Amino acid sequence: MKRSLCLALVLVLAFTATVSAQEPASVPVNPTLLEKYQEFYPPAVIQVTDGVYVARGYNRDNPALIEGVNGLIVVDPGESIPAAQAAKDAFNAELDNIFDRKPVKAIIYTHHHDCHINGASVFADEHTEIIAHENLMSALFDEWYGQIYPSRLEGGVKMAGLMFMGAPVQDGEGWYTGYVLAGPQLMGPSGFLPPTRTVKGELETTIAGVQFDLIAVAGETHDIILVWLPEKRVLIEIGVLYEAFPALTTMRGSGQRNPLEYVETLKLARSLNPEYLVALHGPNPVTSGEEDVREYLTNFSDAIQFLNDQTVQYLNRGFTPGEIMDLLVLPPHLASSPYLQETYGSKEWDIYHIFRYYRGYYTGEVRDLFPQSALSEAQMSAELAGGVEALAAKAQSALEAGNLEWALRLADDVLLLEPENSAAFQTKAAAIIALAESTMNSQARNMLLSDYLLMTGQVPTDFPFGDSRALFSRIGAGAVQLMPMDTLHRIMAVSLNASKSTETDVTVGLRFTDLPSNQDTESDFYTLQVRKGILEVDPPSAGDSELVITTDSLTWKQLVLAQLDAEEAVAGEKVVIEGGTAESFYAFMDLFE
Repeated sequence: MKRSLCLALVLVLAFTATVSAQEPASVPVNPTLLEKYQEFYPPAVIQVTDGVYVARGYNRDNPALIEGVNGLIVVDPGESIPAAQAAKDAFNAELDNIFDRKPVKAIIYTHHHDCHINGASVFADEHTEIIAHENLMSALFDEWYGQIYPSRLEGGVKMAGLMFMGAPVQDGEGWYTGYVLAGPQLMGPSGFLPPTRTVKGELETTIAGVQFDLIAVAGETHDIILVWLPEKRVLIEIGVLYEAFPALTTMRGSGQRNPLEYVETLKLARSLNPEYLVALHGPNPVTSGEEDVREYLTNFSDAIQFLNDQTVQYLNRGFTPGEIMDLLVLPPHLASSPYLQETYGSKEWDIYHIFRYYRGYYTGEVRDLFPQSALSEAQMSAELAGGVEALAAKAQSALEAGNLEWALRLADDVLLLEPENSAAFQTKAAAIIALAESTMNSQARNMLLSDYLLMTGQVPTDFPFGDSRALFSRIGAGAVQLMPMDTLHRIMAVSLNASKSTETDVTVGLRFTDLPSNQDTESDFYTLQVRKGILEVDPPSAGDSELVITTDSLTWKQLVLAQLDAEEAVAGEKVVIEGGTAESFYAFMDLFE
């Protein structure tokens, strides 16, 4: 049975409903960034070639539609139920109510990011096949609903500009300009449906009379599918190429991305010799003509390889990331390409990412053997400046001189030492606004303005940034049902209170009443050992359990994610304790926060 996945969107919706009157009322936009934002409008259904369409400007992604003989295929159905409905309505309006005339035979997910998967239920019926990479579900829970979910959620909210989405730039006034890969965003409940068919390597198949070659590759994630229509010579993709400088890392937070995997994937894409390229993000999703498509793919690939190769060359010669940043210059044809402007990715960010990908934290300079905390650096800055007030004056001087990055850093140092320093507060706020005005990078602008709203108290005070327990507790019911036990217990491990458990050594048995003992994916019994500051699941040499918890898998998930109180679970007979007392169960659960 297909189940829909409800995301923790209530947090985001709280923002968008309350930010229509920020101070200042408007933040000017870099002209390059503003131009990209305006290209999303008006929303449109674009015909790629016979039977292939893409809906641009209705939500964060650009859903694609392929018309077959006796049915339809949707690629990446959108970010939410209302977003998918908006795209579906647009397709119907442009294509003579096409969804009334033909059923949707298949939905294809290109990868697991939320803006590509959460509109499926709008297009699907009980017969629709849901096709995805074999790693999509594991990636969804490893990279999103996993141990760093609170951090990723905070980063995603900031990077996408969701805090001020209610104040779009119109006639030069406002705050919100999307984030280059997306203009409008239409949040709401999720209609995610789990895959019914997965792709490993390559799948050649025919759906509704249309030939498909679905190719599993790596790039932005490790669960990407390239959708190749060989008869139509159409390549549909995202997570590999888009209309901006490549982002080998994102400001929302992401795992390590291998630059050369991008290059290999783009080489494969080039070898197909597409006549049409459809990018499922960005204001100009369609590129036509074999030569133009080849140039687009090649330049994007060359930008990544050039940064990779030259960064490694300088690394091998003993240069640090900061030095490489100053030395490395892109070839003119790449630097001047309108498709490679630093409106999303950044040359400097990518250099740091590549350096750390290959070498790690240590730069080779012995001073970096001794990492300093931000507070320690602030204390030294104040000492060198002649005191905290002198440092605040230096920050103000940097601001007046137009040295905005240093004004921000120095003012931040002051506020670490004296959080109530009003002069430094005003300097930092002014530097943030000025940097947001000047940057062409949408990620940078959105991060800056989000932090400005937070520091000036212009967002809901009950939004629980920094409260992991509260954020885990708001994961939607659909995601909780689908969450693997390995993911849940990893969340449990990072929720262990070290100060409470450093002297603790306790072993607990966990028995599930609803999981068959012979299934391959999940066990019906686990051993949990809290051992002096760490949680180990199924340790190889654990002693006898001090108590055994018997419950069903959903109740256990709700307990771990703070969606159900332990005492209520016992009182409601959802949990049975053997070999111990209810109080010992409460004490065990109290070790986690």
